[in-house]
Amino acid sequence: MLFRIKKLLVFLTIFFNILIFLNIYPLIKPGILSAVSPLRVMKNNNSNNDKRVSRLISDIFFYNECEPSEFKKPKILPGSQKGLYLTGYSMGIESRRSNIYDIIEKTELNTIVFNVKDDSGYINYDTNNDFAISSNAKIVTYDIKKIISEMDEKGIYSIARIVVFKDPVIAKKHPEMAIKDSRDGSPLYSEGSYWPDIYCEDYWNYIIDIALEISQMGVNEIQFDYIRGPARGNVKFADYTFNKNNITKSEAICNFLKKAKEVLKHTNVKISADIFGFVLIENNDQGIGQMVEEIAPYLDYLYPMLYPSHYSKGFMGFYNPEEHPFEVVKYSLEKGFPKIEGSKCIMIPWLQAFGLKVKYTKDDILSQISASEQLGINGFLFWNASNDYTIVEDALIERYKLKGLID
Repeated sequence: MLFRIKKLLVFLTIFFNILIFLNIYPLIKPGILSAVSPLRVMKNNNSNNDKRVSRLISDIFFYNECEPSEFKKPKILPGSQKGLYLTGYSMGIESRRSNIYDIIEKTELNTIVFNVKDDSGYINYDTNNDFAISSNAKIVTYDIKKIISEMDEKGIYSIARIVVFKDPVIAKKHPEMAIKDSRDGSPLYSEGSYWPDIYCEDYWNYIIDIALEISQMGVNEIQFDYIRGPARGNVKFADYTFNKNNITKSEAICNFLKKAKEVLKHTNVKISADIFGFVLIENNDQGIGQMVEEIAPYLDYLYPMLYPSHYSKGFMGFYNPEEHPFEVVKYSLEKGFPKIEGSKCIMIPWLQAFGLKVKYTKDDILSQISASEQLGINGFLFWNASNDYTIVEDALIERYKLKGLID
């Protein structure tokens, strides 16, 4: 009888040890997706709640213990910027800004690109730059300190867009700095604008001073746009009078970026630039001064503008390339990767969130992202000039659903 009691006690001890182990093991090894104790299974079976839960980390999805609506955003690692473009006007309207914050909260987006100096040449924040003020280039549309504080609080990566060599304000106010029209010596009008001379170092200093001022306000990244000469219009009449040493346009662009990098190196800000998508494909500067191999060493990030609507009829054999976003984006990136080899520059594409001849759908949005991800790119930026990102929001929510992350 005593032997049977001892045997029963041993059995019960082993049983309860196993039961305790099964309950504490998931706490010790949280990375095991299927580690679920018998007690937890019983608890879940008695509940009508489907606790399908998830977390998104660098585009790798796995199950963990949190409600689907409470997924945590990953830390923004280099190259994982996923964002939307906003004008200075949109940034200044609290309701529009809040709407974008809401989209970011509900999706994997983590970045906002916003105008600091816009396509018209105006500075959109309350700059103290004397040259901008005396040139009447300051039109304040938002409180820069407030929006940077908001983005920091929400964990949003901030990219300040500075339009460089398209600047009708300065070109008209200071015609001595402008590209000249060889026919009469007046500022050249091309692509619907006047342009400062890409060789003019006084103008470089103005742009770099703005970048430095913004970097000291805590923005994460400076993005230079229009780092080029005019591409269409009266370009055959363009007279670059500041090109005293007969250097190429691409050398001028590189010298500007080199100087910007030198001035900004003591800040924590990253430096990036937008380029035409087609310069990834061709082995020349397209007549505008953009050579990927030459500018990449001066940049942390390179953002090619891969809008399928901007590729000409017959590209890749397509009658309308806008109808083939996956193929256009993937082909362009594949051609461009070898050009940044050896540099520390990371390439992230600008993608199309609008339609010209084609009304873009969720599938078109997702196919562009897929084309990038298949090449190992973790980030993307979406452009819509009117800042309407409903289709992007719908597509990214659909992406979550496809992954089984939300109901």
